[in-house]
Amino acid sequence: MPSSWRHHRSGIGPTRKVEYAVAVHSSISPKDSEFEHRRSLISQRLRGYFWGYFFIFPSLAMFLLFSLYPMADSIRLSFQRFALTGREWVGFENYQDLLQDDEFYIVLKNTLVYALAIVPVGVLLSLILAILIFQLPTPAQIFFKSAYYLPVVTSGVVLSLIWLYLYDPAFGLLNYLLGTIGIDPVLWLADPRFSLLSIVIMIHASQWGGSIILLTASMGGIPKDLYEAASLDGASFFRQTVSITLPLLKPAIAFVAITGSIASLQIFTEIFLLTSGGPNLATTNLVYSIYEQGFIRFDFGRASAIAVLLLLLTIGIALAQYRLLRSNVEY
Repeated sequence: MPSSWRHHRSGIGPTRKVEYAVAVHSSISPKDSEFEHRRSLISQRLRGYFWGYFFIFPSLAMFLLFSLYPMADSIRLSFQRFALTGREWVGFENYQDLLQDDEFYIVLKNTLVYALAIVPVGVLLSLILAILIFQLPTPAQIFFKSAYYLPVVTSGVVLSLIWLYLYDPAFGLLNYLLGTIGIDPVLWLADPRFSLLSIVIMIHASQWGGSIILLTASMGGIPKDLYEAASLDGASFFRQTVSITLPLLKPAIAFVAITGSIASLQIFTEIFLLTSGGPNLATTNLVYSIYEQGFIRFDFGRASAIAVLLLLLTIGIALAQYRLLRSNVEY
């Protein structure tokens, strides 16, 4: 069939096709062209990231379902009164009741005392031990780091039961040692003067192994040339520690302090097993109060309000520590 017949039957000749394509292309505005280009880039990136999103989806779904959603629902529940018949919106009533309750301020004070007694002392002890361990030969370093880290990987329940025996007023090891030097037995967990201190001592004895390992690893990243130059200038070990080690460990110290503060505000297992918040609220903190209000008194609205206040307190302390200890230098 002649080409002219084919063009006639199709209705569009070669010239008309070119003119039509030019007309269609010229009808697309620059904005539409840019939009199409961006959409194409986004589509290509999404296709490239597909397998990454595919593999993180199970963890992401677990986080959304069991962490983010309960957190959001807890914030909503803090403005409600929970009963078997349903929920009732009460606004800020739960918060007002808390702020008018004297027991809440006792619990808040205990929570802050835990943080103040644990974090500064714990960070200082971890730093001193890390500096001393770092000076030892490698086999000795491995031994001491393992020894200090072993309680960290031990169950909190097991540690609490061990310390419950140590603090036993009649058969405990501590009272036995005190008796050998003529001191009367101490009611470590039943006396309000010693109960909170007893839990703090247990925390210090068992929870800082991870910080020691982190600080020693950070010291291993500090260039040795700095210490060699300081030694040539006659700087002592103490001067090198103050002028070189501590400034360059500032990011690691900040991390240890922030994570330690968060952990000290969330102590529960030790209080639950050793004192149950007693005697007379002497060891009750905000976390144990959440448990008591929610799962003993079944006042979930009040418990959620305490949880929200604890969240705000934790964020405030963490931000303050970050602004105080942040550094642009890291090794």
